[in-house]
Amino acid sequence: MLRAAPSQRPQHAVAWHEDAPNPSSAATPPSEPLPTSVDWIVIGGGFSGLSAARRAAERGARVLLLEKGELRDGASSRNGGMVHVGFGASTNSIIKRFGADGAREWFDLSRAGVRRIQQLATAGPEGLTSSTGIDPNWSETGHLELARSTRSAADLHGEAELRESLGLPVRLLDRSAVQQLTNSSAFAGGLAVEEGGGVQPARLQAAMANAARAAGVEIRERTPATGIIQIAGGYEVRTPRGSIRTQHIFGGVNGYADRLFPALRRRAIPVGSFMIATEPLAPELLAQVSGNGEMRFDTRNFLSYWRPTPDGRIAFGGRTSFWPDSLDHIARLLTARMRASHPQLAHTNVTHAWGGRLSFAFDRLPRVARLGGVTHLSGCAGSGVALMTLLAEQTIDWELGGDPPLPARIPWHPVPVPYEGLPWFLPFAGIGFALEDWWNERGGTKSRG
Repeated sequence: MLRAAPSQRPQHAVAWHEDAPNPSSAATPPSEPLPTSVDWIVIGGGFSGLSAARRAAERGARVLLLEKGELRDGASSRNGGMVHVGFGASTNSIIKRFGADGAREWFDLSRAGVRRIQQLATAGPEGLTSSTGIDPNWSETGHLELARSTRSAADLHGEAELRESLGLPVRLLDRSAVQQLTNSSAFAGGLAVEEGGGVQPARLQAAMANAARAAGVEIRERTPATGIIQIAGGYEVRTPRGSIRTQHIFGGVNGYADRLFPALRRRAIPVGSFMIATEPLAPELLAQVSGNGEMRFDTRNFLSYWRPTPDGRIAFGGRTSFWPDSLDHIARLLTARMRASHPQLAHTNVTHAWGGRLSFAFDRLPRVARLGGVTHLSGCAGSGVALMTLLAEQTIDWELGGDPPLPARIPWHPVPVPYEGLPWFLPFAGIGFALEDWWNERGGTKSRG
């Protein structure tokens, strides 16, 4: 007799946080007064803000980082921890826009971002483990892109050819090869990429926060920037705790931009992404479901992504629609998707559910731009773990006289519809995305093993 699937309601909490030090320990106690003047103010305490702050401090600047909530509140400790080569924009669109040589430059940037995270998250002279004592749990497993229909599997053939033409190592997988790797009959084909892997994102953020503090960055939580005024020689940034003068401002707010940044809100489109995590699995079940431990995501517009965690869970994430919805309902939808991909998890409890916000530009390529006195890094569209750190460092070097990062060399026009921060048009676009997913998987095109 089959046992019923578990019905336990997951707690609204981030599973990563339970297996990581709290980065708030790197913050200055709120009782201490704010400085009146610094060289740099960094707004936002995620991967980009912490990396920019540390870079500026290591180059001799006095740096203050302002976080309006706690460091853990943003997307950096809430994402899938996937460190992969690629962008939100398709390979084909990048080649059409920039040509083969230009596309290679973009993918060289992405690959350099992967290498930078690997450098920071592994043992070595620049590794964060040796300097902070916090291991970000790097796993050099690569990733799988999985097709849920024969149409999507055929598309992956063309994708493999494009990437190989750019010198990117990929391996095309047929249905049987995917089934052997994943122990799942839900996929019609796939693409294996050996570059990259994964980190425990909350551990990486905690290590970055401690490294920034060690470099001399002053981190202030619960201190929102409420106003920016241009003054002689720089800017005055206002907060509820007082005003600070500065020469430079870096914005690391990404999908959490508020009304302080109207120019950014006209350009960056925030999108919610959600995750669930199972209870820790028995080793034999974890091995059966996670294969070689690679990062996995599918080819749907409303994609799913999943991976094993260092503490033995399966973390499964994705987007279910662009309409407002409750976290409990989203968790049920993600749980159903996870069990459809891996029926072995039908009787496994889902213990955690949470969400966060990423952002993308209209063309789904990252951007670095000076807007309203603030240098912003945004729009990594789901590839931020690999890109945010490197681009933040390059942005600081640019501000201090170096070459501009690649994303700063292309224009960033406002979204071409009336818009400032509330993406009212996404639910309508989502209807089209859902119809396309349905069409790709309709009838006999869906893999059924």
